[in-house]
Amino acid sequence: MSKRLIYSRGFPYGAPLVMLRGGATKDSAVKDFIREQGFRWQMSDRPSHAWENYMYADELRPILRTLRDEYGCEVIPKDGMDANYVIDLDKS
Repeated sequence: MSKRLIYSRGFPYGAPLVMLRGGATKDSAVKDFIREQGFRWQMSDRPSHAWENYMYADELRPILRTLRDEYGCEVIPKDGMDANYVIDLDKS
């Protein structure tokens, strides 16, 4: 199973939307952790399905670090995402 976790961020209507998808989300431990962090599986009218939550970069950074460091996920930003929304996981 792929341990790749792709995240995307944006501000639709001014809200700090975060979306997680990828093979890592099929791992039950990763899925449980994501749920514990308040993410919900979204199967809406959007073109793709993802785990979604609303949070700012400073709230998301420790979650992505945990997924990388404790769950062994390869955490990568979505291709083509605005560079201003990419999170430096090694920043304090």
